[in-house]
Amino acid sequence: MNRHIAFAPSAWRDDARLATAMTWIAASIAMIVALAAPVGFFWLSYNAEAKESAVAARLHSAFVTEAINSGTGDWRQNISGLIETDLAPSALPEVRTIRDADGVIIASSGATIVGPMLVRTAPMMLAEGLVGEVTVTRSLRPLLMQMLIVLCGSAALGVAIFTSLRVLPLRALRRSLAALKREEAKAREEAEEQLRIVFEHSIEGIVIFTPNGQVVSCNPAARRMFGYVDDAMVGIPISTLLQSPIDAEEDDPFPVRHWESLAWRKDSTEFPVDTAVSETHMTGVRQRIGVIRDITERKQAEARLSYLANYDGLTGLPNRTLFLDRLKQAMARARRDGDQLALMFLDLDRFKTINDSLGHDVGDQLLKQVAIALSRSVRTTDSVTRTNGNDDSGIIVSRLGGDEFTVLVEGLRGPELATVIAQRLLEALTRPFMVGQDELYITTSIGITLFPHDDSDLDGLIKQADIAMYRAKELGRNTYHFYNEALNAEAAERHALEASLRHALQRKEFALHYQPKANFATGQITGVEALLRWQPSGRASVGPDRFIPILEDTGMILPVGTWVIRHACEQMMAWRRAGIPPLSLAVNLSARQFRQQDLVTQVTTILAETGFEPDNLEVELTESMLMDDMEAGVRILASLAAKGIRIAIDDFGTGHSSLAYLKRFRVHTLKIDRAFVRNTPDDLEDSAIACAIIALANALKLKVVAEGVETADQATFLRDQGCDEMQGYLLSRPLSAEAFVNWWHKERALPHAV
Repeated sequence: MNRHIAFAPSAWRDDARLATAMTWIAASIAMIVALAAPVGFFWLSYNAEAKESAVAARLHSAFVTEAINSGTGDWRQNISGLIETDLAPSALPEVRTIRDADGVIIASSGATIVGPMLVRTAPMMLAEGLVGEVTVTRSLRPLLMQMLIVLCGSAALGVAIFTSLRVLPLRALRRSLAALKREEAKAREEAEEQLRIVFEHSIEGIVIFTPNGQVVSCNPAARRMFGYVDDAMVGIPISTLLQSPIDAEEDDPFPVRHWESLAWRKDSTEFPVDTAVSETHMTGVRQRIGVIRDITERKQAEARLSYLANYDGLTGLPNRTLFLDRLKQAMARARRDGDQLALMFLDLDRFKTINDSLGHDVGDQLLKQVAIALSRSVRTTDSVTRTNGNDDSGIIVSRLGGDEFTVLVEGLRGPELATVIAQRLLEALTRPFMVGQDELYITTSIGITLFPHDDSDLDGLIKQADIAMYRAKELGRNTYHFYNEALNAEAAERHALEASLRHALQRKEFALHYQPKANFATGQITGVEALLRWQPSGRASVGPDRFIPILEDTGMILPVGTWVIRHACEQMMAWRRAGIPPLSLAVNLSARQFRQQDLVTQVTTILAETGFEPDNLEVELTESMLMDDMEAGVRILASLAAKGIRIAIDDFGTGHSSLAYLKRFRVHTLKIDRAFVRNTPDDLEDSAIACAIIALANALKLKVVAEGVETADQATFLRDQGCDEMQGYLLSRPLSAEAFVNWWHKERALPHAV
């Protein structure tokens, strides 16, 4: 359809215009043909006659000049007869004239002729110079008559050509134009039908309205979209259906453009739409067509994507991205208003144990309930912390990921209110959480930093809250701690220690010291406990309480722990070769080591390679390590015991002391923590606890070892209560391998007087 319309522009669709154009074209061609032949004939004939006349003049001039040269006397008297001779005959009437140098006619020939005339002249030259000239004059009338005859013939040909070019092509063009009009009409009908089909069946609403906003027509999709039936929409203002663009001009509220806005159904419910308005003159009247698309689903999808980008999918709390944005805005408001805000970092205590033992599904359900509990607790404190009634101030709980949460408190009246909120957060987690059939208990450690008191930088504020949270964990968990500069210094020191520790094993900066143990009954040295020491290059030695937690947190304890077991076993065998009788060896296992899948394989491989007997090796574990995953603990301890390796519970009485796990686990030794030994026998409570542990061990036929024995009174008390072995400064401090050999030869037995 479009191709035909382009081929037949509107100027050619009018018969009168077409006839006029064809007439002018045919007349122009006919005139050119009619004039070309006579004009060409005359021009060619004229040129030929001009050349012949010039030749005739030169011939007569030469003839007369020769006659003058050969004659005697006055040539003017004898020349008249020479001009009568026609030396260049022509079909045109001709007159020949001889003039002297003064222009006086000497002689002429021929009859009088009528114009127009063609004149040509030739000079007569003698030795003394110009003596005269010969003129040949010919009449062009016969030539013009011939041209008229040719003109008549060419005019007849031009008329024939005009008739052929105007009538016949015009008739053919009119037939073609008529066919083209029929085809165009058919194409227009087809296009209108296609437009009607599109209009009726389009899934997008189409509304036709006048420039002043009155609805003229609409398609079924528009009626369904707006809740109208039949033609009820026709005649109503478009403004009752659509919201105009915000920046639209008052005199043109629905301009020709594209925009998104709200729309209203017949029942007054609103929904978002995408509107594109264009203008048309199809019926000769200016109208506007609005194509309207319901974008409710798209807006819902965008809202969902925005939610997923800014909120935690598990708990529904703001995620890290939204938390950082809100923290940035809160800091800006605090600077502007001169207010104070608190940032709290929360990390659930021992959540990994629940995840590993009960599964991630249970862990996720617990996180949901924790999020609800935290949110409820801050809602009860919101009004307490506000300094004004603004909606943008208050408390926001976010989840950063895993078991980490944050609480952002704006508009604090004072730092003490942060303490109130932290206490309520801790209290919110004191009740048990029911997940399926399991009743779970969880606590949290909270780090608190204040703005602008502590730091004015967003990253610095987050770092400080994180540091304070780790200090809360170090203080025993289930508590809160405010950031201070001392914590920052400790964090920097910890970072420096961690960097040095990563190369300590390769630099051979680690060493083992050995603290002996003795039997209370016999006084004999029964064994040693291997203790790790670190001497950084060029620096003072670092205490185990400072570097071992770093090894544990970073995972470096795994290769270091393996080195400890191997090096200690090799040293025991070296002492034997030096003459020291076989002694038992106690080594401490970290929580990470105990959770290794190949722990038993590693230990047995080291024993086989060093030749140290399994029944002389004792691994020391803490109670909390066993309670983290009881099923795995039972399995690992059974495997170690099956190899002949002995198991000792270190620091007994400070953790989850339980008769049940003593029964389940294959334990050989209990070690009384130094905290219960330090004040015996003077402190009645510590003495009672020590006696109870000794009695429990004896009843279960377990060996019991007292740690931290420093005085003879302590040793006597423990021996009298039935304690099997002692370890402490009363016997010896931890010694290097070389120092132990010297000590052995001097103090190989415990005095019986003790």
